[in-house]
Amino acid sequence: MRRTRRQAIRLAGWTAGMFLLLFLFCAKKMLPPSPDRFSPRLVEINPRSRVEVELVFNEDIDPAQFFPESLHISELAVRGVSRGRDGTRVIVWTEPQQPRRYTISGVVWDIAGNPGRFRGGFTGSPRVDTIAPRVVSVSPAPGSTGLFRSIRINVRFSEPVDTLLPLDYMIIPGEYETLFLRSWSADWRDVNFVCRESIGPELNCYFLLQPGVKDLEGNSSSTPAWTFWTTDSVFDGVRARGRAVIEENGERLNFGTVFFHQDATRAVAPILSDGSFELKLRAGDYSVVGVGDRDGDGVVDLISLPVEFNTQAESLTLFFVPESVPRRINEYRR
Repeated sequence: MRRTRRQAIRLAGWTAGMFLLLFLFCAKKMLPPSPDRFSPRLVEINPRSRVEVELVFNEDIDPAQFFPESLHISELAVRGVSRGRDGTRVIVWTEPQQPRRYTISGVVWDIAGNPGRFRGGFTGSPRVDTIAPRVVSVSPAPGSTGLFRSIRINVRFSEPVDTLLPLDYMIIPGEYETLFLRSWSADWRDVNFVCRESIGPELNCYFLLQPGVKDLEGNSSSTPAWTFWTTDSVFDGVRARGRAVIEENGERLNFGTVFFHQDATRAVAPILSDGSFELKLRAGDYSVVGVGDRDGDGVVDLISLPVEFNTQAESLTLFFVPESVPRRINEYRR
């Protein structure tokens, strides 16, 4: 009797083991688990400065479906939104906060498309953001070729900027500038200039956005956004470089613009922080003039004496003297 019972127990154990092995083998061939159907949840609110609030969720958020219009903060305007340092974090940019209690609510979507409504509170940060926005990318890449139709110029900043302020920019040749329509991305970090029409053949084109773009705290960028391209299949040109020097003290000028003029050609290049400038343009003789802006307010206070330059020389030096009738930089092109 005992032997029969032991045999029955062993048989039951062997059968259970076989079923377990069979289940594990078949599990590899089963359909994947059902898709995520859980809504994202807000787990943390971090006021990082008086214009920046970080929201942290329990899973990755779809940035393509996260807009300022989907948020509301009590008695505080939302100026823009952007992605945080990982997929679970988003940044909300606001008008300057006061050290008081705010309520934030809204809706977000996770990567699987599940909407999640949230609500929370935070105390406004007194910390003032003193970091200026930077230009992190410009397209098309300098020296691009064959661009004559559906041209798109993109400038991306390191943080949202104040889109209500005017932009000092130029597109050369100037007669095509009005064909480019300007627009901002939803997170206020990208500005685009799009031309839907075709532009003339064998043209070398230049784009320059002056420094001075401000973020939501009023910090001004100190670097320009600059690029150039040609409508031809080959960029037929040579590189020219130079340096900008203030005549009265011999110091290098670190903020300004250089214009190259020829009967059929116009070109422009920014003066960089080390006082240098460089560009590519068609070979030949040019009349060159530079303008400088020492305090970064967009108004010229220095101007160089005109210089005749042949591209065979490869480099030149511009000496700057005080401007007697200051104007904005864009007014000096012709």
